Amino acid sequence: MNETVITDKQSVLDIAILTTGSAERAMDIALQNGLSLSEDVQPGTVLQTPETVQNRQTVQYFNVNTIAPATALNEETIVNGGINYMGIEIDFIIS
Repeated sequence: MNETVITDKQSVLDIAILTTGSAERAMDIALQNGLSLSEDVQPGTVLQTPETVQNRQTVQYFNVNTIAPATALNEETIVNGGINYMGIEIDFIIS
């Protein structure tokens, strides 16, 4: 097993793609580390990751271009606004 340190806004899915080149390994990584796929992982957390790479091209691309996917949402990244946050007849009137 390898170890990977979580950075800000990274999810288990991000780590799976970064370390193995495949989203299919996300569940394996989550189970190995006692996490759920949707769990917020704190920056600095060390995760055990598989040594086997499923898509070497993807892993090399991230490494060569120093890209670290970070797609997790948290309270700071969610924008409070838009149609999901409006109440009909409260925030706007339909005539």
